[in-house]
Amino acid sequence: MKSFNLFSLFQTILFPLLYALSFLYRGLFWLDRKSTSKKRLPGAFVISVGNLSMGGTGKTPFSIFLAKLIHREFPEIPIVVLSRGYGSTGSKNGLRVTIKSTPREAGDEPLLLKKHLPFAEIWIGKDRYSAFVRFKKEYLSREKTIVILDDGFQHHVLDRDVDIVLLDSSKIHKERFLIPAGNLREPISSLSRADWIVFSKYETSAERTIQNVKRGFSGDVLRFTSEPGKLLSPELTVDSPRLLYGKKVYAFTGIGNPEVFFSMIRGFHPVFLETRTFRDHHSYTMEDEAALRTISKNFDYLICTEKDLIKLSQPPENLRTLFLESKLDKEERLLSSLRERIAAWRKEDRS
Repeated sequence: MKSFNLFSLFQTILFPLLYALSFLYRGLFWLDRKSTSKKRLPGAFVISVGNLSMGGTGKTPFSIFLAKLIHREFPEIPIVVLSRGYGSTGSKNGLRVTIKSTPREAGDEPLLLKKHLPFAEIWIGKDRYSAFVRFKKEYLSREKTIVILDDGFQHHVLDRDVDIVLLDSSKIHKERFLIPAGNLREPISSLSRADWIVFSKYETSAERTIQNVKRGFSGDVLRFTSEPGKLLSPELTVDSPRLLYGKKVYAFTGIGNPEVFFSMIRGFHPVFLETRTFRDHHSYTMEDEAALRTISKNFDYLICTEKDLIKLSQPPENLRTLFLESKLDKEERLLSSLRERIAAWRKEDRS
């Protein structure tokens, strides 16, 4: 608690300086967006999935949900997901992610995308235009392709057909200041560029905030929920999360907004819950794993997310991974809009 108070005091003292720097950041960001020449991906219908703030807003679960929705509706059209591949050692100009890729090569989120989307091509690279061109060249693909641009709202280089922006319902009401004074990459007014706003991690308690945001937005608003679905053991045994009732539980994770994850576990009423937060995209070391195995001896279960699991080489026997089930309200409205736009695109010649 003492270190937390010192950190808060440090932030308070520096806030005037950070607030002033946020205006400099805003100006540089605006200049970059206005001065960057747009590129059109050849033969592609581009859907950007992005956000306004730093940290986890649920882009990966939503991208998985969206890709499955599109594949179900247009199974004949290839889907490519382009990701920066945060934390990866992949090529700047593009690296194909396979099920055999390692978290170090590809990054944790691209690996999760590939795991859940075996029908899609997942490519990473800081230069996402080059990554797509490399995909087209290596696979001699002249087919029209649907591209999902992961974390694309601030990616000014690529032109897009649809902009979807996710806002974290659990914390958007607290987001007031731009980097470095706060957590926002762009001001809320930037939502005017979006076609759809998706409120992720939705709970009814966030409805007032949602209505406030909607007042300045002319597009459609959707609500995206991720609910606890099942627990999976290292031996792939499936259990209900109700297994945690009355048990001693140690929950750990390295995701952008861990409190939502911990809150889900509290909902199953363990008799005792201890939590540990690692930084987002944390790579688990041998020392981390040894510590977890030691900790596991004092608890009935250790719980983590899928994003953590793929980076563990030797998970403890009593580790369980919490898998989530995603739902989107007004799903048919989004699908109907995509049908109309994709149908028009298929009639065009953009090659």
